[in-house]
Parts: sequence; C-alpha cells; structure tokens
Amino acid sequence: MTSQHDRRTMLKATGSMLAVGTFAGCLAGGQPGSDGKAKSDDETKANTTLKIGPGGNLTFVSDDVTIHPGQTVAWEWKSDNHNIVVENQPEGANWTGTPGAQTKLYNTGYRYTHTFETVGEYEYYCQPHEAAGMVGTVTVTPEGTSETTTETTNEAKPPATEDDLPIQVGTKGELVFTPGTERPLKVPAGTEVTFVWQSDTHNIAVESQPEGANWKGSLGDDGKTYDEGYEYSHTFDVPGRYEFYCVPHETVGEKGTIIVE
Repeated sequence: MTSQHDRRTMLKATGSMLAVGTFAGCLAGGQPGSDGKAKSDDETKANTTLKIGPGGNLTFVSDDVTIHPGQTVAWEWKSDNHNIVVENQPEGANWTGTPGAQTKLYNTGYRYTHTFETVGEYEYYCQPHEAAGMVGTVTVTPEGTSETTTETTNEAKPPATEDDLPIQVGTKGELVFTPGTERPLKVPAGTEVTFVWQSDTHNIAVESQPEGANWKGSLGDDGKTYDEGYEYSHTFDVPGRYEFYCVPHETVGEKGTIIVE
C-alpha cells in the first residue's frame, strides 16, 4: 500500500517531469481575491513568504517550510489559477486553506496568510495542479528546535568584498551564488557587480531591495534562464540590502544577498 508521504513524493517527482504550462489555464475563472483585492504586506506581517507558480512553474516555492507556533506564513500568487487545499493537519488545528470551495481559484497578485498555532505537519496542494506535483508542507515545531524558513541565513559568515567579484552562478555545477549564498557580498554604493554563469539553466530574480532601487535581475521574465558563459552586470547605487534567487533552484537554496553601503 502506498503511504501518504510516498504518494506526495511521487507527485513531486511526476510534476518535475511535466512541461511548464501543461496545466496552465486548464481551469478559468479564478478571481484576484475573496474581496476582489490583493493583500499587501502591510495588512498581515509574515515570518515566511512563499511564491505560488513563479514563472508559470507549477510549484510552491518553497514547497517545504518549518516554523514555530504562532508564526505566520504568506503565499503570494505569481501566476494564475491556483489555490491552497488542506490535505492533512494535526488534530485540533483549524487551517482551511484559501477561502471558498476547492474549485475556487486565485490569480497573480493575490496574497493569502495563515498563522499556525498547533505543532505538527500540515500537507496541502493546489487543486487543479496536484497531479503535476504542486504540493507543499508546513511543519510546526516547538520553540527551541530547528527552524528552516525561506529567509537567507548566510549572515553567520563574514561578508565577501569587491575582491571576490565576479559572482559565479552555479559554481562547479553547484546550485549556489559565489559569493552571495554562503557569504553575503558587501560593496560600496556605485559598484558594478558582474554575474558569470558557470553552469546551465540559471537566472536572477529579485526578492527584495531598498526603496528607490530599480534592480530587475537578469533580462526577461522569471521563466527565462541562461547557460554557462553568460554574463550579466548591474550597478548598485542605492544603499541597503538586496535579496535575490534563481527561480528554478530557489527551493534547493540557490539564493543570495548583496549589501550596499
């Protein structure tokens, strides 16, 4: 007999083999939100923010996250016709997923949050795209235990400097930015930072940046990737913290930080 975890593993594996867009638009009629508006970060502060369908990919990014009781997870729609349906949750928990029936879908720009209070594992999926592997898990652990979120945790190591440029993308086939992932890069304002691709199928998407900055990441939409030998440069003029990631590989940790002084 196939266990629930084995079935979800199989769904994820199956989904990774399907072409992007196989199910895109298969169900029409999704609304921007239960109240007709997208939710802003100011309305509900989240400890962790996940992306739904970035670049048209049928995924939750990240699809597995660990938090503590009382913490809030936000999901932001990056493509159309998705929802969140709760499959399993701990006894006593009251998570119901996105508002409405399991067939009610939401579109790009919609934001949904939930605060998790009960310790245990919560499994969920997107109703129209479950067969494509669009499933996820939230694990709530007691305070004092290991916690993994989508926040960058490379601050423990001393930052890299201009001497460590250029940033290597996919160094030696590893899914990292060097520097950026294991160590943040710290440079003065006005520095031109060059990224050099060392392996195939990577891009740069901007997660967050200081107010007034205009970094858009590598050229093209979130679904466009580049191969070994490609180079991209950007001059960072506005001081502050910049978070970025590779869309195809964010779930396995290909993300980085640049701090502009």
